[in-house]
Amino acid sequence: MSMKFPYQPIKLNKAAWTLRGRFDRPQPLLTAAVIGPSTGVTVPQLGLLDTGSDDTVFPERLAAQIGVDLTNAPTGGASGVGGGTALLRYAEVILRLSDGREHRQWTARVGFTSAPLRRPLFGFAGFLQFFTASFHGDREEVELTINGLYQGT
Repeated sequence: MSMKFPYQPIKLNKAAWTLRGRFDRPQPLLTAAVIGPSTGVTVPQLGLLDTGSDDTVFPERLAAQIGVDLTNAPTGGASGVGGGTALLRYAEVILRLSDGREHRQWTARVGFTSAPLRRPLFGFAGFLQFFTASFHGDREEVELTINGLYQGT
């Protein structure tokens, strides 16, 4: 069985010429829970399912909130369209995802950053590596099916 998530419309200030005048952009945005050593929380902001992101990335303040100590965490970098590099500190957490019908939970290695994030990113490492994702542009929906790497519940 697979989980299906409708794209969320992001309102625009002016019509998008590339979308034939629409005043919103549909995006594959998901809600997930992140569980650390002391507690778990639902991420307060929708995260972007992003095939272009190498890592799954959350704001650093979330690590503190769930009891993840980043003091001696492995580090890496991330860069976006603007070319700047943001420091990532990595930790292992449990991610929980549901579409209201089906529920999945797995251990993931994710990045935390103090750099400003427009929204959390669900990238390859920690997230998409465990799923086959089918993006249905005509239905404005993404379908996630677990793959052979998934070892969760």
